Amino acid sequence: MEAWDWTMGEIIEQVQAKTERDRREHQQQATIAMRQAEITAMAVRGGQQLPNLWEAFPYWTAEEVKEMRVAKYKAMLMKNTAGVKGGE
Repeated sequence: MEAWDWTMGEIIEQVQAKTERDRREHQQQATIAMRQAEITAMAVRGGQQLPNLWEAFPYWTAEEVKEMRVAKYKAMLMKNTAGVKGGE
């Protein structure tokens, strides 16, 4: 970057943009920390089903969520199929 050629307004704009990026990142980190605490409490209390990853941390696209759901159900089917074959 050729910062020496920047005007004072451009420098201020860059600093404000960085501050805004940092603020958003910290908001996301706070959301993650809070949800981790909630999930840990659910696991310790027991009796409750833990939420899916994409429900607890909504940082995925619709396509990625679809892929994760397919993988989850495929794994469940494979586990059930293995249990049926093993019980015969």
